Amino acid sequence: MITIDENKCTLCGLCVPVCVRRILEPGETSIVVSDPSLCHFCGQCKAVCPTNAPQFSHLKEEEFEPIPEKVEAYEPSAFLRFLRRRRSLRVYQKKPVEMEKLRMIVEAGRFAPTEVNHQGCEYVVVNGRKVMDQVCFLAIQGFQKKRKWAQEEMDKLRQGQKTSADEKTLRYYLIVWDRIARKWKEGVDHFLHHAPALIIIHIRENLTSSPGVDSALAGMPMILMAETLGLGTCINGNVNIAVDNSEELRRFLKIPADHRVHVAFSVGYPEVKYVRMVARNPAKIEWINDPGKS
Repeated sequence: MITIDENKCTLCGLCVPVCVRRILEPGETSIVVSDPSLCHFCGQCKAVCPTNAPQFSHLKEEEFEPIPEKVEAYEPSAFLRFLRRRRSLRVYQKKPVEMEKLRMIVEAGRFAPTEVNHQGCEYVVVNGRKVMDQVCFLAIQGFQKKRKWAQEEMDKLRQGQKTSADEKTLRYYLIVWDRIARKWKEGVDHFLHHAPALIIIHIRENLTSSPGVDSALAGMPMILMAETLGLGTCINGNVNIAVDNSEELRRFLKIPADHRVHVAFSVGYPEVKYVRMVARNPAKIEWINDPGKS
């Protein structure tokens, strides 16, 4: 529930234009909430209020701490270099990841924006090689089911029939899943790369219209937080496929039947040291400017 503390409100009106739901309006003695049921608790009003008059009954007051001065934030070019130094890590130390660091990574996701502030992302943290090995074992079993589908689709394609995936994608699946299964029998983990931890983001189906976007928005700051903690990560879309094709794996990970996994990434300490930053193709941009701007 949102309320306005009349003893604090000065009727400055700064909160009115930032309210996403347009439910704040000036009253006689303070700002008035016209329809509290429409509030989705984004906190924009509280963020701009100089006297901290807006109150939320179910949110922790201490989390609305003052924003630090600009000098504490990254300088733009330094921040861009930080983004460019991140690479997907597939060679991990056997060193375990501390629980406190894993908690900090999840906290970074918790504060990410979500559609109409639904905050629907839920998390599974798998920590330790014994449980990671169990995830690998169950996932590889699930891949066998998916592999059969991919082979059937490939056969249709060769017969000139319509398929649900293109040849390049099907070939990739068949090659990769076969290699993962073969290497696992040899004692090599080509699925999670012998990482000591795995983080999964899942959302209840139909909770929002863009669960994949919400999960990605949460996942990226989590991955960047891992970088600040001296950890490396690797986003792994095969985890999503494995959960979809293994009820046993889903139960092991305690993911409800009506939830979908949208983002998963391994976490651990790097065994290798990168000495070159990332290079990418040039950005494709269409500039639509006012006349006279270049």
